[in-house]
Amino acid sequence: MPLITISAALTEGFKKHEVVPDVIDEFDPNTLLEITYGGENVVAVGNTLAVADTQHKPSIHASFPKDTEGTYTLVLTDPDAPSRTDNKWSEYCHYIVTGLKPGVVAEAEGAAVELDLSKGKELIPYMGPGPPPKTGKHRYVFVLYKEGAKSPEAPADRPTWGTNVPGSGTREWAKKNDLTLVTSNFFFAQNTEQ
Repeated sequence: MPLITISAALTEGFKKHEVVPDVIDEFDPNTLLEITYGGENVVAVGNTLAVADTQHKPSIHASFPKDTEGTYTLVLTDPDAPSRTDNKWSEYCHYIVTGLKPGVVAEAEGAAVELDLSKGKELIPYMGPGPPPKTGKHRYVFVLYKEGAKSPEAPADRPTWGTNVPGSGTREWAKKNDLTLVTSNFFFAQNTEQ
């Protein structure tokens, strides 16, 4: 599938499920972010994964059509904590790893490269999804940022990314830490008790 078609599908999925504007601003996704929790548990722009299948760090691949220089930060956030109608803990920070460098890029332009999470610096350790009972589906949003001149600092806390302002999180944290949005991907998960 051509990148332009994939880009349009990503943009449509982000808007349909309100990842744009709830978590990130509108952008042109020219980098694909592939997230796999093993086997058939692949994050695919709004698919649903079982909570039990997402409790470990996934493997991350990105397809960079141009720039692979520099370092990157990957985050995972839940904008629906504790529920979509009650955002007192939203966004809830599930993971931050900084200092990621793309692996060896194949000769072909746009080749997928692995972002080795073990070689990055964990600012917030991975915490798998844990949506409370009877709160419906939660969006779990991965965001990849390119790092600027300063080293990102961990937020003060996981709920509201330490801002104490319901409904805030990655956008504010990225701005404070001089990070530029590269791409995103997300999935849904819900508690089995509904």
